[in-house]
Amino acid sequence: MEIPDSPGVDVRNLTTVFADVTNSYKFYWLLSILDSLREHNQPRMSMQDLSLRMLAEVWYPLDFFKLSFGKQDSFKTVAAAVSLAITVDNRPAAPSLYEQLRTGTSPAALENLLQATRRLLAWVPYRFIRPFFAAETRGIPDQQVNARVTRLAASSTHAPYRIEGDHIVLHEPWVRYFQEHLLILRAFAQWHMVQFLQKHNPNVIGLSQKLEKLGPEQRKLNAAKRYWQGYLDVHPSFACIYSGQIITSLNMSLDHFLPWSFVVHDQLWNIIPTPKAVNSAKNDWLPDLAYFPAFAHQQYQAFHFHANLISQQVLLEDYHVLFGQSLQEVRECSFEAFENRLRAQVIPQWQTAHNLGFRAPFRFVIPQSA
Repeated sequence: MEIPDSPGVDVRNLTTVFADVTNSYKFYWLLSILDSLREHNQPRMSMQDLSLRMLAEVWYPLDFFKLSFGKQDSFKTVAAAVSLAITVDNRPAAPSLYEQLRTGTSPAALENLLQATRRLLAWVPYRFIRPFFAAETRGIPDQQVNARVTRLAASSTHAPYRIEGDHIVLHEPWVRYFQEHLLILRAFAQWHMVQFLQKHNPNVIGLSQKLEKLGPEQRKLNAAKRYWQGYLDVHPSFACIYSGQIITSLNMSLDHFLPWSFVVHDQLWNIIPTPKAVNSAKNDWLPDLAYFPAFAHQQYQAFHFHANLISQQVLLEDYHVLFGQSLQEVRECSFEAFENRLRAQVIPQWQTAHNLGFRAPFRFVIPQSA
């Protein structure tokens, strides 16, 4: 992916910043600068504020989606510190995580979070712009790089910014360039981020959707609601595979057998109804695989129910894609063949999610009455 050229800025060296990246810091540093400029339209930016923005950006891929940034990247512990400091509100209308961190944490907790990023600030702002002064800094000892880069950036508009104490100040040509091409530059950084993540998460699906919080428009449960509500209407004794409780229209919730935060999709073959309390208890846990046979049986029964209703067959597209067969061919599968195909899809993904750190195994325990 290329970024727009401009006569006033050194676009080539901005591209070079992301060449042979071994950790994620540079991606998030640029994203934080772009976000700050978009929100405040001010060239002077506090490094502390930028570090808080970095924290908010890395939490979703690392702690919520459980991705790996590689062994050389120390953001994992920083992201975990966010979860210790605050209960993140992921509801669609919730404030951004940056705002939650900025206004919803105690001064002591916020100081602990910022302390975790100070080691990064000791070198990230300087290393980010070092490629703009490659010749002038080539071969000098590491302990001299920061001071040399600071002097060079202060006397030239070649790099995007200069460093003044605990702030950076964008140079005017770069302010105009960032403002004009902000969306493209953000997409550029995220595109490179996906390439970086693919190296460290080769078996993970949906990487491009796991860089940040997904909006409500990206959740598509209406089809699943119609699918399972139609089935429940004619099967009033339908029971939850986890708790054995009867599911009704009033208590029905939709559970992703493989957690949504891992698969990041709402395909029907991964969704079954549960009572709301059970779904809340399961949350993003991986289920005990002892539940899999019952899960496969419910999937098989519901599929055949809808396959026999001509008007509802449009709902079954997910199974057509999963099996790689026509709906008629899927209908003709025995339960054993249906279960085996579902198993071949679910079990490897379950294991990958477990390896990434998703909690397991979920077993529902009926609460004891007082």
